[in-house]
Amino acid sequence: MINNLISKAKEKNIDIEVNTKVNKEYKIELLNYDLTSFDICKSTNYQIKALYNDKVVNLNYENISDPDEIIKTIISHASLIDNDNKNKLCENDYLLDRNIKYEEPDFSKIKKELLTLNEYREKYPFISNIDSYVGYIEVTNQIDNEKHHMEDKYMFYQMLFYFSAKKGDVTKTSYNYIYDKEFNVEKVKNKLENSLNKLELSLDATSVKTNKYKVLLNNESSNKLISALSDIFFEKLLDMKLSPLSGKLGEKIFSDKITIVEEPVNDKFIVTKHFDKDGVLTYNKVIVENGIFKTALNNLEYALKNNTKPTGNASGTVNLHIKEGNKSYDELVKMLDNGIIINNIEGLHAGINHQTGDISLQSTGFIVENGKIVKALDMIILQTNIIELLTNVIEVGNDLYGINPNSSSVSLLLDNITISGNL
Repeated sequence: MINNLISKAKEKNIDIEVNTKVNKEYKIELLNYDLTSFDICKSTNYQIKALYNDKVVNLNYENISDPDEIIKTIISHASLIDNDNKNKLCENDYLLDRNIKYEEPDFSKIKKELLTLNEYREKYPFISNIDSYVGYIEVTNQIDNEKHHMEDKYMFYQMLFYFSAKKGDVTKTSYNYIYDKEFNVEKVKNKLENSLNKLELSLDATSVKTNKYKVLLNNESSNKLISALSDIFFEKLLDMKLSPLSGKLGEKIFSDKITIVEEPVNDKFIVTKHFDKDGVLTYNKVIVENGIFKTALNNLEYALKNNTKPTGNASGTVNLHIKEGNKSYDELVKMLDNGIIINNIEGLHAGINHQTGDISLQSTGFIVENGKIVKALDMIILQTNIIELLTNVIEVGNDLYGINPNSSSVSLLLDNITISGNL
């Protein structure tokens, strides 16, 4: 079907490339002791890049069984394009490693193990409900044109554990996202145990006065920020002056303790991706080194436009992260001494200005006195700027944590950060 489309398009002097993405997902959800859903989904998407009369046409289809209609659409769309954007088809080959085996999960076993989480309802009487979701996701990417073929595959488990807690008139919730290469209930429980202890403290939360504080931003919160702001490193936004880093390539932008790297082909992470949707081979790279902005990210179009090296980021970032320091989380808490821990941030879409880097996010956390957690915090706002935040870094943790396959991060000890409260 793909080869037929490519050859028919060639007859019309159209060069075509087909990017095929197949998603297969198994997902199970339980509410306390009840199975609420079990689904198996499979979807196929075709992204078509066509070069015709010096124009670039991009189309998306769920079915490409009618090549004549697709070719007609390409010709029609090309006649409407009035820009001179340049692009080209994939010029690489990459073959899937057939030695890697992907075994479908045993969901009957997973269900039994998820049911054991109900022991927390007895151990922690304040818990009213436990909602558990486990999804197994398998993705195959394939790129084909007249001369080249690429194929890659990855899988991961996406898990969500939602706890409802109640104490008197106070109701709190806790969302726990976990991504991993495997489902291991003991690893899950280790993470949830820590989360539930914090949830119990949050039932007696308070606020603080608006002021500048010494702040420990935990790895999950810093990861949310890094993931949400990853686009500020891209050439497109830099060129359009829609990034706070515009004009700063080669300059010192953050603390010298901050090194940011992207490692899409480092197999210690949840997934690896060996090429992007343009067919550009990915590679591990340093974006910020000791605070200096070293590498701007791009897709093939912007690499051709700016005569720069394509960085393999047409599909976004993969395993972007702040490089680990040598301090454990507990050591960072002691170094914080007197200050605030932020363990969760919300409102990332509305609370971040990607052009200026300004951040205003509803947060929760803890008050720390003499290196010990003494009180939970609620109804506070983290008010800063990404440049200020990453410039005011005192120390970097060694607790690298990935909330999704796109990025990971570590805990960051910060100085002189504004926290707004209502006291």
